[in-house]
Amino acid sequence: MLRLLSVLTFVLLGSAAFAAQMTEQEKIHSLLNSFDSPNVTFIRNGEEHDGAWAKAHLSEKMAMTKPEVKTADDFINKVASSSSETGKPYMVKMQNGQTMESGKWLQMKLTNMAQPSAGAAAPMKNDMGTAPEMAK
Repeated sequence: MLRLLSVLTFVLLGSAAFAAQMTEQEKIHSLLNSFDSPNVTFIRNGEEHDGAWAKAHLSEKMAMTKPEVKTADDFINKVASSSSETGKPYMVKMQNGQTMESGKWLQMKLTNMAQPSAGAAAPMKNDMGTAPEMAK
């Protein structure tokens, strides 16, 4: 039993250390990969797009603003929050129909990266960042 606890402690501490060591580029890449979920629809200027489209669009937009994007927060605020054409916020829609501004959704994803043990210690959260029973 003591050995099992030691192994679990090592795994959890190792996960925390790994998350703390992620570079800003790795965090940005992870945020972009958040759109890979088939349960997420990206809404730009009122038009719905799948995650692959969102990922490609945001990657292209980031490439054009590369000098301004040095951190994951920069990516969220300068690239992934609103249309540079209209100023309208980007939105994400979940499979259950809930929508939320993409900047807020991505900020929750970034916060979860900084709390790697949350998956083991806290209730599981859905793509909207809420406990499943709250997502109804």
